[in-house]
Amino acid sequence: MPSAAPQNLLAYRHFSVDVSRGAVLRDGQTHTLRPQSFRVLHYLLSNPDRLVSKQELFEQIWGDAVVTDDSLAQCLVDIRRALGETGRRAVTTVPRRGYRFQTAEAGAAADVEEADEERPNRRARTRWSVALVLLLAVFSSWWLLDARGPDPAALPAASPEPAPVIAVMPFADFSAGQDMAYLAYGLPEEIINTLTRLQGLRVISRTSSFLPRVSDQKTAREIGEELGATHLLEGSIRELDGMLRITVQLIETRTGHHSWSETLDRRQEDLFRVQSQLAAAVANRFLLTVMRPVEQSVSAGDYTRYLRAIYPLRKGEFGSLSANALTLEGVVQRNPAFVPAADALAEITFLQVYRGELSAAEGAARVRALAQRMRAAPSGEASAHGVLAELALRLENDLPGAAAHISRALAIAPNTPRYLRIAGDLAYALYRFPTAIRILQAVIDLDPLCGACHAAQMHAYIAAGELRLAEQAARSVMELTRGGHFTLALVKIGQGAFDTAQQILETEIPRKAEPFRRFYEALLCHARGDTACYRSRLQAFKAGNGEKEAVRIAQLHAIDGDRDEALAWIAQARQTNLPRLLTALPDPLFDRLREDARWQQLLTELGRSPRQRDAVTLNAHALLAGEAGRNWQG
Repeated sequence: MPSAAPQNLLAYRHFSVDVSRGAVLRDGQTHTLRPQSFRVLHYLLSNPDRLVSKQELFEQIWGDAVVTDDSLAQCLVDIRRALGETGRRAVTTVPRRGYRFQTAEAGAAADVEEADEERPNRRARTRWSVALVLLLAVFSSWWLLDARGPDPAALPAASPEPAPVIAVMPFADFSAGQDMAYLAYGLPEEIINTLTRLQGLRVISRTSSFLPRVSDQKTAREIGEELGATHLLEGSIRELDGMLRITVQLIETRTGHHSWSETLDRRQEDLFRVQSQLAAAVANRFLLTVMRPVEQSVSAGDYTRYLRAIYPLRKGEFGSLSANALTLEGVVQRNPAFVPAADALAEITFLQVYRGELSAAEGAARVRALAQRMRAAPSGEASAHGVLAELALRLENDLPGAAAHISRALAIAPNTPRYLRIAGDLAYALYRFPTAIRILQAVIDLDPLCGACHAAQMHAYIAAGELRLAEQAARSVMELTRGGHFTLALVKIGQGAFDTAQQILETEIPRKAEPFRRFYEALLCHARGDTACYRSRLQAFKAGNGEKEAVRIAQLHAIDGDRDEALAWIAQARQTNLPRLLTALPDPLFDRLREDARWQQLLTELGRSPRQRDAVTLNAHALLAGEAGRNWQG
């Protein structure tokens, strides 16, 4: 806390605040603040260690006056400049929420007094230090005069400045009715898509930066550490005189400083151009080169319909997929060059197939038609190849086609997490587990809080026999999601830690995972050699799940060496759930079938025999460098 006397002077370790003059005293100099900036500082000082929202500051400092977020941001720039490099750490930014004055960073007044008492002793020690340095200089000068300087070529090269990594946060909805959440989520996503076109800039995927756990009560520094981001882009949306006021701020995560901000007043029909304007401003801030411009057009009404249709997807709400697909079909029909709508419709189509709302044939027909539209648009080539790669891998079991399309997509749009994830899953399907691990790590670097990405890498570690790394990945999945417990138990079974696996299986789990408990219990019983327990759990799992879990039932028979039963259940899975079977083929739980001629014939029929897999070209280095497929035609 600041000292009590004099009342008009608040003293901290690195600075003092003169309330009567509206100034900060630091390093023997007086830094007078603008009245509004000082009022903001004084209000934060009066509420130490408490998160003060932007709205509260607007009300307390400006009252009923209409001001922008830009005005508040400028006040914070003034305050931090006055506090200096050391003192400015006391005022931290909590993105999308507000600001906090941290007394621990500012230091108490007692510390100032202690520093004053210590200063004479420190001066004395400094004089002795200087004398010692001079004495050493005299003794060493004789060889310094003759010694040659170091060879410049032998000096270590200066480390290059790391490339900026930006995380775009969902915008705050400050509209009167709080009914613009679709814009608060949709506009940042479109800005992310545009920023990925900047050469030299890494952009964190929205599936990480949009998670509520990221922005909830965390400082910019904490968010930066969790996401691996050097900068945050945050913003807000409010209505003003029939216009939309969009305020955006760029924050350095290391310091919490606002390095740039901009306020745009736009009509609803001008929203589509906002993303390009903001991306250009960010490019200018980092002195980056913008790739060829996106040539797309969409009507204002359809752009709003598009944002409303994708909003439930970004919130993880899948109850209205059919209605949202119908909306997007209309947008695509009326705006054939607007690639994001076609891309979103393809995404919904895959979800509908996976959820059983569409047949694989219906889904494939729709995706192919959408890809054809994308390729006809000036900027749709990467998206077209991306959806065709997913179609080939997930629904059509065409590994060579998937490899060709994903290579082309990444050549056009390198470092796109969605395309890299498809490439990683393809490498896993090809039994190239080290390659899969490497590519999935690239995905995680761009999408660090993606639980599904960590889960995919976990399965690749298991298949590669890297159980220690698989355990780390499983724990990451548990931290990021409510799942992963059973797979951790599987890893522990593989490590021979049966008691630990038992404890994990006895823990409380989400209800949706409960049907699988008997499966993992059967694996544990079999590993322990408890045949009666194994058969009991196997029968219970069969009775509770039947043909919908034919793949797992086949695996339980496979580990026991019962090849006939295992292959019978695999034949059933091939008829009822081929995508699930294809995903499970590399699983080590099938290892006891691999020498069986019937298994080998199955792999050949599915295009997954070793010879067929080896014939597929998938260059991990080129994929990660964005070079694969540059000369591919198709």
